Amino acid sequence: MTYYPKSFGTVLKNARMDKKLTQAELAEILNISLSYLKDLERFRNNPSYEVFEKVMHYFNLSADSVIYPNKKQDDNTYQQIMRLLVQCDEKQLHVILATAQALLTMNENGKENTE
Repeated sequence: MTYYPKSFGTVLKNARMDKKLTQAELAEILNISLSYLKDLERFRNNPSYEVFEKVMHYFNLSADSVIYPNKKQDDNTYQQIMRLLVQCDEKQLHVILATAQALLTMNENGKENTE
């Protein structure tokens, strides 16, 4: 498994800030030192598998956001949507998919009308 320190640090910091936790509070929750947490958030260290798993589980995150990073990883809105999607049941996911497809179709049709 390949870790991307910048991806992990960004995801970790955004998730911590979304929950309005201080670094000290999160370090205590994860049972790690404050300096280790700071190093993770500043891209100075890779997480151990145990810490990686704890973070993903605690924040209900997808490991894909770190293992397969993309250009939207630093976008807070994108991260919030991804965290919410994981909590949806199958019916809710279908509604979200249909809504997203409708929005994109409207956008495409709007572009066609302006040309």
